[in-house]
Amino acid sequence: MTHSTASLETFDFLELLYLLTDQGRSGVLTVFRPDGQFQAWLEGGRVRHLEFGRDRGTKALVTLMSDPRGRFQFDEGLTHPDPRMDAPLDEVTLEMLDSLPPPPVSFDGPARFTSRERLGRIRWTLREQATLQMVDAQRPIAEIAADPDARRLLEKLHRIGLLVSRKSRVARLTVTITREVQGVALVDDLIFRRWKEDMVRLPQTIAIRTDDGEVYTLPVRSGNNLAALLMLPPELLMRTGLRAGDSVLVRPL
Repeated sequence: MTHSTASLETFDFLELLYLLTDQGRSGVLTVFRPDGQFQAWLEGGRVRHLEFGRDRGTKALVTLMSDPRGRFQFDEGLTHPDPRMDAPLDEVTLEMLDSLPPPPVSFDGPARFTSRERLGRIRWTLREQATLQMVDAQRPIAEIAADPDARRLLEKLHRIGLLVSRKSRVARLTVTITREVQGVALVDDLIFRRWKEDMVRLPQTIAIRTDDGEVYTLPVRSGNNLAALLMLPPELLMRTGLRAGDSVLVRPL
């Protein structure tokens, strides 16, 4: 059991709650303030009870987060005698953010979700599901957010770390020749897997940009232990005019 306290001046309270629930912790997180005590009771990483004075449930969290100050401590292993909740923190936080508008999303382009598992645990309305599908389809955030309800949902997802900017990785590779394949470029499997994580799908083509500004589009596959090499069969070298030894920038499409 831990009794030392720390100040919310140096902690984001939501991040603190997520740290505890992500670790599957059980116990009570107490915030001590002149106007009373806030308590969040957790069990196996789920929210079991919230209270602040007369407020219970999400309303208690709204009251605290409207003025997040005080000193806090976490007491491990304690359980509430009469819990009123049993919910994942994401659901509780999304409901709380209906009362406390989150900051705007700081990017306009395509986005991606950081955890399919967390998304799958949340109950979505049909309209919210349609918004999530637009994100998956790589529609720009600025376009989706033209709908105020969709914009609000995106802002909430961004605030809880479920929505981030999709940034396709650009790699600088050295062109070399291969006779192992025909009609397709090869890139290192590690690079390929990073692209897949960013795009949430297998890359099918790549854009190759030379230092002279020329851009070529080619089909792509992964290969083992290629490191910083872009391996092209002879017919693709001839089609593009690239030469072995060229240094090029490569990104997935």
